[in-house]
Amino acid sequence: MAGLAERAVLPLDRARSALYRVALGIRPLARLITLRDRRVALTASLHALVAFALTLTVPTLLLVLGPIFLGVPHVVADLRYLVLRRGLPRAWLVAIALGCAGLVGLRVAQELGSDAVRIARLEYLVVGLWLGAAVIAAVQRSRRYLRAGLALTLIAGASAYAQREPYAVRIAFTHLHNLVALVLWLYLFRGRLRSALLPLGLILAFAAVLLSGRTYFVTERLGSLDLLGLHVLAASDWLAPGFSFYPAAGLTLSFAFLQSVHYSTWLLVVPQEDVRGQGTVTFAMAARSIQKEFTRLGLVLILLGLLAVLVGACFDVHRAKNLYLSLAMFHGYLELALGSYFFVRGGLPKASLDLRLDTPRPAPAVATL
Repeated sequence: MAGLAERAVLPLDRARSALYRVALGIRPLARLITLRDRRVALTASLHALVAFALTLTVPTLLLVLGPIFLGVPHVVADLRYLVLRRGLPRAWLVAIALGCAGLVGLRVAQELGSDAVRIARLEYLVVGLWLGAAVIAAVQRSRRYLRAGLALTLIAGASAYAQREPYAVRIAFTHLHNLVALVLWLYLFRGRLRSALLPLGLILAFAAVLLSGRTYFVTERLGSLDLLGLHVLAASDWLAPGFSFYPAAGLTLSFAFLQSVHYSTWLLVVPQEDVRGQGTVTFAMAARSIQKEFTRLGLVLILLGLLAVLVGACFDVHRAKNLYLSLAMFHGYLELALGSYFFVRGGLPKASLDLRLDTPRPAPAVATL
């Protein structure tokens, strides 16, 4: 099984090596890719530019196809970089598994016809208890009682409000969840903030432009407001219910952009940050480490999840997308739980799996850089 996975990604590694050879022969580009900080900043900045361009031109394609193709992989990345590679205590791992299972079970009950408001209240009760458990587990190790008290106060206030306005909180978290990955990247994985200022500035600037709602008319002139049977304004009915035109259009378009940024953060940026030294991880190395971290049962479940979403999309792409977004929302709360845990505990444990990394080396023409 391991050999099959590594052979499957061999063409990708060959293409990757060819691209590196070309890039290292270009002096300005070589200066950017041979150091990890610059390479990460370049990756995040380029993706922000591409995501903004796609949001201007084909926003509904991002809304529909993003979750279909990148949804399950980015949830897997969540589990890898926040849970499996962190050497967490066994009791806390059990609490994480129970929390994830409980939240998925509640969403299954909702999809089977249970009252959505009642399920939302139960969901936020579980989330509040889960976050509280995360803080308690962390303070037992760190003894940082001031941080723990602050975190518990915020959790109690948010939980109380969520019981009063569960639907509004669910809509708000749908949007705010896309920013959680950026916060975790900067707080947990990014060693120095300076190199992240450019991509972060681009992301915030593009999100602000889209949030104004004015770019709606750019997309309208291009004739691509309605693709794959989904109109931007129809998407706003569930992303910004009850809002007037400009806020609704702005929230919907900014969501499409930030959702793409969220995916790229977990799939492109964090994996580069979570390595020692200046090296990069090849596709074969990533496949090997995934197999070690998830074991055979985990891999089977991942493959079944991927196939279920892709096959479901072949029959009804919107139903498959909505079902995935509903069942996978547990990972947003997982990010909050682990963020709370590491905030109180302080610091991020290094990856437990030490791989021999592939370090890009300058070509002879740029050997002095």
